[in-house]
Amino acid sequence: MASIRLRRDEAAHLAAYLGRVVGWDERAAVRVQARGGVVGVYAPSPLDVLVLVALPLAQPVEEPVDTTVSAGRLRDVIGDVARLAAQTDVVLPDPVTGSASLAVLPPTASWSPGERGMAGDVSPRVDEAVARFRASVPSTGSFHAELVAEATWDAPGWGGLPMRALHAARLLGFLAHPGARIETATVSGWKRLVTPAGQVFVRTSAGPARLSLVPTAR
Repeated sequence: MASIRLRRDEAAHLAAYLGRVVGWDERAAVRVQARGGVVGVYAPSPLDVLVLVALPLAQPVEEPVDTTVSAGRLRDVIGDVARLAAQTDVVLPDPVTGSASLAVLPPTASWSPGERGMAGDVSPRVDEAVARFRASVPSTGSFHAELVAEATWDAPGWGGLPMRALHAARLLGFLAHPGARIETATVSGWKRLVTPAGQVFVRTSAGPARLSLVPTAR
């Protein structure tokens, strides 16, 4: 069985991330890729974006790892982070079949830098969008609510990203610290939001699909 070695802080961050992913879907699967001294954990989201946490390993892996596993099982393997040692070996669960969105991952090179800012500049925009959505939905039927949701989350957000990408980042805690530096980037077929805590990727209509074999660096 493949395993990765994480320091306590990285293990705690990964456990929190997996907990939020499982909160979206208790049957969710994540794709784990490790090469050298970095591990990347990709997850789908109900907001139709791909999310990533990339972390340094306490010890480089000898052989590259690329496997899709249950998010809940991986969270359970990490266990109670409060009792973890300074370093811990995480044995990856048995592979499972993940969603189609995990089959094609973003490229790792040739990204063009975009807008730069602070998390505190973006969070209020997300809060306003959520408030508008909640105010519109209660008095309407489910079909209209679906249309409102689509219009809300497809609307321009920041740096060329749709609001859905910012909302996903907010829900995952990627925008929790107002002073955190954030930035956007673009490559053919993709847009991304980069934060110190993780990344959010949005597929665009242009560009060919490409398979990724290496996690994007944090």
